[in-house]
Amino acid sequence: MDYVKEDDTVVVRLDPGEQVLDSLASVRDEFDIEHGFLTGIGAVDSVTLGHYDVDDQEYLEEEFTGQFEVTSFLGNIGPDKIHTHIQVGTRDFETLGGHCSGARVSGTFEVVIHLGETPLTHHLDERTGLDVFDI
Repeated sequence: MDYVKEDDTVVVRLDPGEQVLDSLASVRDEFDIEHGFLTGIGAVDSVTLGHYDVDDQEYLEEEFTGQFEVTSFLGNIGPDKIHTHIQVGTRDFETLGGHCSGARVSGTFEVVIHLGETPLTHHLDERTGLDVFDI
């Protein structure tokens, strides 16, 4: 992994075999990031997708393995949580997407973190069972 901080932006490049969320947590800790939104693209060979069932208040998760192009990676990063969604494309040009609970880089993975000013801490929303922004 390589990264550089430029003013209010952190640019990150992950290498094959690295875990995306663990790597982003390391960058967060290195720069004490409390507020940021991120975008990224790349390639992964393993991804765990989640779908939140509001009625049951639980995530349904499934792991997928293969060669995937990351067509979209979006989320936010704060002191207590990294919350991301991912869309991946298959060799047959079909897509899968959802909450990203994990992903392993197969080729490269490039992420840009845009820092903000409002700390992105979370609290439990009793109505939905979700951790939401505490703003």
